[in-house]
Amino acid sequence: MNIPEVKMYESQAKLMVTGEYSVLRGALALALPLKFGQTLSVETSDEEPIIKWESRINGKPWFSASLLKDLSIKETSSTSLSATLSHILRAAASLSNLFKKWDHSYQVISDMNFNPNWGVGSSSSLISNIAYWAGCNPFELNKLTFNGSGYDIACARAIQPITYEIKDDGPVFSNVNFHPSFHRHLYFVYLNRKQNSRTSVGALDLSRISQQEIVAISCLTNDLIATNHLMDFQHLLDEHEAITGNILGKEPVGKVLFPDFQGSIKSLGAWGGDFVLAASDEREEYVRNYFQQKEFSTIFNFSKIVRP
Repeated sequence: MNIPEVKMYESQAKLMVTGEYSVLRGALALALPLKFGQTLSVETSDEEPIIKWESRINGKPWFSASLLKDLSIKETSSTSLSATLSHILRAAASLSNLFKKWDHSYQVISDMNFNPNWGVGSSSSLISNIAYWAGCNPFELNKLTFNGSGYDIACARAIQPITYEIKDDGPVFSNVNFHPSFHRHLYFVYLNRKQNSRTSVGALDLSRISQQEIVAISCLTNDLIATNHLMDFQHLLDEHEAITGNILGKEPVGKVLFPDFQGSIKSLGAWGGDFVLAASDEREEYVRNYFQQKEFSTIFNFSKIVRP
């Protein structure tokens, strides 16, 4: 018997700061890879051809499944999750030779170190890791499975913040230096309501987004990256929220939930859930007390979760 071979892959979680919705129409977006992420350990051994899969959160198992050689489900702890997993693996198989001819066993362990309800990339980091394993293009795999903008796939493998835009010949993304001098005044607050981005985007008629709005969002993205002043940064956040609110026909979350907050609040990703970015020149004690009194207790400083 051969010695089992173990391979390890790792991809990061993400947050989109600018360009939600409009990125799908070509607007320039700012996205942040996070210090959170997901690993994929794949052990190959000389046993019957089967995939024994286990998903963990901070080392604790929460989902398991066994897949047969045709990638159908043999056993599972969740029918819905195993169906999604099978779909991803079949898509990866169509893009690679990984499962074309195999006569051995795979013991796969996927482990994320963040809450999947946060909406920061449990799916995209998994797609990226499976693409690593299969040796296929992660953007093509994403298109065959979740078919989002792809910014989260770019973040999964980024080493620092990026700008991202979709052009006729595909996605274009570049590393940017985004670590504002006032980063201690920036906070990420979880709203306890996970949003399904695909459902949220699917409900929007993207043709409603005008070319003028696309240009405006792109300019705001560049200005947010360039500014060195917190007050200017807050004004830019407010302007972005106003434009996106007009696109969606909705009031910005800051006006709805936090009208008395001393600072600016911007939705991140799909509106109505997941995280918001709070910017304030008030002391950290004020910011934390404000949100905790409203029962939003998951609050991160910028430097705590954003990759430098």
